[in-house]
Amino acid sequence: MKSANTYEYLSRYLDFLRSKGRYTFTGDEVISEFNLSDQAYQKAIQRLSDKERISRLRQNFYLIIPPEYSVRGTLPLSYFVDDLMKFLDRDYYVGLLTAAMYHGAAHQQPQTQFVVSEPPYMRPIKNKQQSIVFCLKKEWSTEYVTKQKTDAGYINISSPELTALDLVFYSDRIGGINRSATVLAELAVELQPDFLAKTAEAFSQTTTLQRLGYLLDELLQETKLADALYQVLRNGNFYPVRLNPKTDSENQKAPNRWKIIPNINVDIDEL
Repeated sequence: MKSANTYEYLSRYLDFLRSKGRYTFTGDEVISEFNLSDQAYQKAIQRLSDKERISRLRQNFYLIIPPEYSVRGTLPLSYFVDDLMKFLDRDYYVGLLTAAMYHGAAHQQPQTQFVVSEPPYMRPIKNKQQSIVFCLKKEWSTEYVTKQKTDAGYINISSPELTALDLVFYSDRIGGINRSATVLAELAVELQPDFLAKTAEAFSQTTTLQRLGYLLDELLQETKLADALYQVLRNGNFYPVRLNPKTDSENQKAPNRWKIIPNINVDIDEL
């Protein structure tokens, strides 16, 4: 098969995949479909890349770029994340700022997308078109992760309540406690006290419950949500902890029911 013909075959194959609602493909499936040599495959892939019909995201995993996204040179995360994580053989859910955006709690679309995944570590995807950070978590219950329909199928996304907990737990990944509080101020309207308590009971980090409760109670005046969290905390032992774990403090007093040492100022005027 000549390289020019190979390109035409692959180009039509991509059109066929798009007609089936697919936005991704792997190198292995193309090689298998057309019985290509590695040299023929590489030449055809390079030509498709040069013409901006495809974009390689990781290893042999590619995005099919339709005309309406040719300027961006990539696709929205929702178009490919489920296929990507199946390709990587990892359980996942879309979380943190990205999930908050889906729940209507974002001043603007975050430049970096966040995916929570099971270990081991995965390198972030960072290039001119995409910035995706993978946050590791050993386990979670699918009860707190929903499936949301997209133009390309479905994606796993954290519930508003799990999103709130993760925003605090992974605060260092999104810019700190101030950023967490800013997003929580908008996300709070989506939180249900009973489901927040149920989600918190299954969350392994007690210190996260303390910090989230403190932010909801002391800064955002979300009393019903805070009380629901406190009922979970009071059933076990918890101890004084700094609001910002990355910052030391000479003050070791925790003048609140959450036993939070307020070692940073979270300016509510910024919320």
